[in-house]
Amino acid sequence: MQSRFGPRAHTWSLIGLVLGLTVLLSALAPQTFPTVGNLQSMAVQIAPLGLLALCIAITFLIGGIDLSCVNVANGSAVIAALVMNALAPSTGAGPATAIGLVAALCTGLLAGLVNGLVIAMLRVHPIPTTLGTSAVFLGIFTGITNGSTVFGQGTLGSLSTSTVALLPLSFWVFLLAVAALMVVTQRTRLGFRLYAIGESTRVSRFARMRVERDQVIAYMISGLFASLAGILLFAGLNAANVSFGSSYLTQALLIAVIAGMDPYGGSGRVGMVALAAIAAQELQTGLNMVLGGWSGSAFASDFAWGVLLIAILGFSRWLGRRTARRRREQATAALVADGAQGS
Repeated sequence: MQSRFGPRAHTWSLIGLVLGLTVLLSALAPQTFPTVGNLQSMAVQIAPLGLLALCIAITFLIGGIDLSCVNVANGSAVIAALVMNALAPSTGAGPATAIGLVAALCTGLLAGLVNGLVIAMLRVHPIPTTLGTSAVFLGIFTGITNGSTVFGQGTLGSLSTSTVALLPLSFWVFLLAVAALMVVTQRTRLGFRLYAIGESTRVSRFARMRVERDQVIAYMISGLFASLAGILLFAGLNAANVSFGSSYLTQALLIAVIAGMDPYGGSGRVGMVALAAIAAQELQTGLNMVLGGWSGSAFASDFAWGVLLIAILGFSRWLGRRTARRRREQATAALVADGAQGS
């Protein structure tokens, strides 16, 4: 089971990357980057993006993918805003906010259930399935809002403005989600089955695992995290629109891959998503500060993301090959030792 978490060196390389970027960007932009205000601003931006990366990570784990997570997040935010606005005059802001949050989470779970059922029961590949459901969700929520922005009551603003131990509440929500998913994937039977299904669906079926049920659960977890991301986006902007966060899907995919989650399933450590999200946000914010006066700073950020992805993939590939070679050498040495003792 330990080998499924990936090489430990990948963990240390991500920690080194976060620390290295912090030192480098602080040296390049000493007046703006290493400030409490900037770090808190980055934490607010990391939270929804990191939650979307968790959606990708949990579906990667079973050899799937959820390309609908951004539209599910926006849809959940729209539902939360509409429910709060409708109930606030009669129930008051507090109950309306609570019911709106429940409605948003239920929206995410329902969307995940739809994705999971189509993929597990009909055995349709996750890429066309979630692309199709993403278009369906977008159409539904666009129809509900006519494509316009829905503004809220401002009751969730404290999620992005209030701090605990200098960190925004939204960032704590993200960290709690990471911790919960780590417990589920590394300490429970469900987590063991998810790794096994990702490694080989056929073997899991031969082992009499309830593969379809666990696939549905994985996509419902993804939907739940997507709705949480939508709630945090709504809290930060006090507005919801089906077109918000259009670039988040690509960034979430990159973060999941940089975190070491195997797109083919069965390998990776979801806790690394937190480090990968921090590194990615450091790179984006830091480059914007360092190159702020240059018109091509946005392109430089995209270029740096691509270079970072290729570098991490190459390094992880090299580590994987080195670990596999070392295990073969150890197995060969053990066989030779057993043969010598037998003779």
